Amino acid sequence: DGVANFHPDRHPHAGRATMYSALFPGLGQIYNGELFKVPIYWGCLMGSVHFLTTNNANYKRFKRIHNEATSTDPAVSANVPISAETAQWYRDVYRRYRDYSIVATVAVYALQVIDANVFAYMHDFEVDDNISMNIEPTIICPDNAYAMGTPAFGTGNNAVGMRIGLRF
Repeated sequence: DGVANFHPDRHPHAGRATMYSALFPGLGQIYNGELFKVPIYWGCLMGSVHFLTTNNANYKRFKRIHNEATSTDPAVSANVPISAETAQWYRDVYRRYRDYSIVATVAVYALQVIDANVFAYMHDFEVDDNISMNIEPTIICPDNAYAMGTPAFGTGNNAVGMRIGLRF
């Protein structure tokens, strides 16, 4: 039962959740009690690390092939399966993909740290039925009405509009 397991008196500390999440990915979410997020972040991290290692291996492979194709030794350059231009193109493509994978890994890691911090900080934020929206007509005064030395009303620069107010 969700009511029996809910602890309203336990409020996680945002700094502690951030530190936990920075030390080990997903630990901040466990500390916050959001266990469902851990497999999502772990899956994203494992996927980005997988693509990082795969793209890095392919980059090194085509870098080696390009180096062999551009070698001055005819015995080395004779056994190359593709041309130097093709190897250079693939090398550049996989280097770019490797760099994107590094960015993705860092972004997912930073996202889970930020997520742990924000959700620990907003743990006691309550949304109840007292939220209301109020739409009413209003007179919009220009910002420079008082700077000119004239009162806002009576200058002819006012506009009629609608005001939307949210009450929490």
